[in-house]
Amino acid sequence: MARTERSIINWCQPNRQGITRLDSYYDPNERKYYITSQSVEAVIQEEIQRANKLVDKTGSESFGSPVTHVKHSTPTDKPADERKVQELEREILDLKIANRGKDYLIDQLKGERAGFFEKLLSANRTVGELERRLRQLNGPKL
Repeated sequence: MARTERSIINWCQPNRQGITRLDSYYDPNERKYYITSQSVEAVIQEEIQRANKLVDKTGSESFGSPVTHVKHSTPTDKPADERKVQELEREILDLKIANRGKDYLIDQLKGERAGFFEKLLSANRTVGELERRLRQLNGPKL
């Protein structure tokens, strides 16, 4: 039995007698059905019993054994595999080089940032010293 969204929605809606197969609540705001796990288990058991009854009623014999999957051997192209391995090794090398370059650039940027902070602190001290001297020259304000 297919358990698609549509079949589950049909099981949530009442049939001609007004009976639903699943205990559910329809939320009109979210447009969803909320179903209980107990009713789902009950419906699954019903479907299993129906399937067993259908198999028993047919009484047909099975034809031989089920088909087993056969592994087909594929010819391996050694040169193609080697080329693929070489290509992947080159790609790994390129990525390693790119990562080293990024790390080097990040280290340089960190050094420059530290230098900028030192210059900024020095400039702030100089401005503060100049403001202090200017206040001394102007004298107290009344």
